[in-house]
Amino acid sequence: MEIRVNKEKEKATLLVAGELDYSNVAQLQQEIERQEAPVVEVVLKDLQFMDSSGAGMLLNQARLLSQQNRVLKITHIPANIRHDLEIIGFFRVLETLKGAPQSGGE
Repeated sequence: MEIRVNKEKEKATLLVAGELDYSNVAQLQQEIERQEAPVVEVVLKDLQFMDSSGAGMLLNQARLLSQQNRVLKITHIPANIRHDLEIIGFFRVLETLKGAPQSGGE
């Protein structure tokens, strides 16, 4: 997996390429955690495969950033990966996080 980072004042963009699975999920998690911008966008257009550990990590990071009143955006998801994420309910969880009241980072 390759991650390229583009930082702006209000947004950090992480361009992810290759495969995201149990063997390298910590690498992307650490890169997301390293960002301090209010919005962190993870662009998956060059991702070829994601297993359940990748999906789980992204949901966990979205929840953690939401608790900090920040946003994790996951964009440009390839059709084959989007299909798998729809089956496991990934987007319903993300929508729930968007609508959840902010706790102030307990």
